[in-house]
Amino acid sequence: MIAAFRDGTLSPVEVMERSLRRLDEWEPHVNAFVFVDYDGARASAHLSEKRWRAGTPLGLLDGVPLAVKDLVAVAGMPIRRGSLAWPESMIAESDAPVVARLREAGAILIGKTATPDSGCRIVTESGVHGTTRNPYDLSRTPGGSSGGSSVAVATGVVPIAIGTDGAGSIRIPASSCNHFGLKPSFGRVPIHPPTHFAPHAVMGPVSMSVEDTALAYNVVTRPEPRDPYALPYQAVDWREGLGASLVGMRIAVSYDLGSAVAIDPAVKRAVESTVKCLVELGAQIDEVKIPWPCDVHETFLVFWQTMYWNSYRALSEAQREQVDPLIGSAAGLGRRVGLDRYLSACNARQAMAQTMQIFHQRYTLLVTPVMPVPPYHVGRATPSPVPEDDWTWCPFTYPFNLTQQPAASVPSGFTEEGLPVGVQLVAANGNEHVLLQVAHAIEQVRPWRNTRPALP
Repeated sequence: MIAAFRDGTLSPVEVMERSLRRLDEWEPHVNAFVFVDYDGARASAHLSEKRWRAGTPLGLLDGVPLAVKDLVAVAGMPIRRGSLAWPESMIAESDAPVVARLREAGAILIGKTATPDSGCRIVTESGVHGTTRNPYDLSRTPGGSSGGSSVAVATGVVPIAIGTDGAGSIRIPASSCNHFGLKPSFGRVPIHPPTHFAPHAVMGPVSMSVEDTALAYNVVTRPEPRDPYALPYQAVDWREGLGASLVGMRIAVSYDLGSAVAIDPAVKRAVESTVKCLVELGAQIDEVKIPWPCDVHETFLVFWQTMYWNSYRALSEAQREQVDPLIGSAAGLGRRVGLDRYLSACNARQAMAQTMQIFHQRYTLLVTPVMPVPPYHVGRATPSPVPEDDWTWCPFTYPFNLTQQPAASVPSGFTEEGLPVGVQLVAANGNEHVLLQVAHAIEQVRPWRNTRPALP
């Protein structure tokens, strides 16, 4: 798209009209957006067209339409966070750093995508917007909590969208919607104001290709002085090294990640297929057991519950009555977490990070499932008969929020029912370039961007 803007064979105005038309075609079926700025998007596209004609584009993404999850502030747009506790009239006064960097690069933000209340579920359903559906099967969930952004990318409404990930919320919908989803290292993409979910939650771009994600990474990782946890800025082009060989790379695979969860045969076949692909690309593969030093689920729950209590206690009584009951339940449990238990969880989290640091001295990468099952039916927070507040059934994503490592979901084919399945890649803290390199190598052999859902 950018190359076509540069040589004049395509205009940002043409692209925007196609994007908005595609949104209007898909939206009645999938319900991915909570707000669309039609007038603002068109006006920005005309300004971008003038800049390209004058040979003065703003930056790397000038004229590219993007969408942003409704947990992220976009000045002038509503920010309800998927919650009835916040009025429709609540408009963000300033941009989040990730949005500011995108605007500086010329990207055009067309609207806000759906999220469950405060990102509390791994499906995308809320009292604000209803149910977001998987474009590959409208009876199935696209996953969550960045399901709206994933659907916007999968349906071709936008080439890049912004998601967030505090326990798997980028990787799970990426797996469910057949696109690439990268959870950054904590601090790689600056955040402001601070989130209640620090130091586990991150935000970043999702797209249909590894190269597009790397391009967006060049923009969204730029420095923001207000984030005290931001990693030192690396003035690099994240697209460099995408074509590097995997020959001799030591990669580990774990089908259960130390849990007792049984995975669906289709998911296991997807992981095996990815492992076979990596072997064909020259990598050395070992099947391993991860020696977690603690009860990972128990450690996660302590932070999950106390973080929700920390945000819930700031709400008025009227707002508390409006939030998702799952949040109220988690907050109630978090209120009862004692100091000893919380500090023990902090120690356990540190031990987990140390374990993985040592692990990556031997292995460049770890391969696991993203989810134990393919996308399941809408209307439930969990697949039947799992209780909706039970996190033991999906143990593959949140450990790497605790350890703060970068992790990605890479498309790995479809089930016999035509449902997408992704595979998780995990690298050492700060090593996103390795994830991009390996995912790109897989993409070249098995290009997933050529497969799109059919418009109902």
